[in-house]
Amino acid sequence: MKALLLTALALHFIGCSRLAIWMEGVKQPALEDYYSLTEFLLKFEMDTADILCFKDTNALNNFYLKRIGLPESRFFNSDKNLVDYRESPEDCNGMVSVFLEKVEAIKNKPPVPNEYLSDYIRDLVHEQDQRPFVLEQEPYDLYLAVYWAKFLGKVNKRKVFEWLSLVEDARKRGMRIRVFNINADYQTAWKIKKTELPEFRFK
Repeated sequence: MKALLLTALALHFIGCSRLAIWMEGVKQPALEDYYSLTEFLLKFEMDTADILCFKDTNALNNFYLKRIGLPESRFFNSDKNLVDYRESPEDCNGMVSVFLEKVEAIKNKPPVPNEYLSDYIRDLVHEQDQRPFVLEQEPYDLYLAVYWAKFLGKVNKRKVFEWLSLVEDARKRGMRIRVFNINADYQTAWKIKKTELPEFRFK
């Protein structure tokens, strides 16, 4: 319960009007599973090939404590070191698309000290059967973690779908990119009750 409460505090939507949130289809979080998430993604014509999620509430809470936000992305270079896509700390996730349009430049950007891909994927499982996620050994030029949640509604399509489209463009240019499709909803598999879900505060 403590982890759920911390998550609720971390997801306080500052500055968002109720009307804007309603128009985007943002809702209070619910318990989700492979079938509900697949149905949602197909509605927006998004990839359903390999949905990943966090293994438990503690793992989800640790994600929110990193203040990554939703929807959001994290880029890692060929050495699996985190690279900040932003031009300045004040930039928002709107800069993800800008970075993806010139993603080949990732090899020229300095990595963030002591931030590694292994730290971001260690608590992930496959949504379909809850198997622990294990990264294959095939090398890539870029690793991209894309975080989304069903309760964000249309925001996923407007942001995530655009990012994945730009990934395909980069692949056509010869970039080898590994995408991690990471869902940040609360999972039925965690055996928690609906009454334990946080209620986000929308201003």
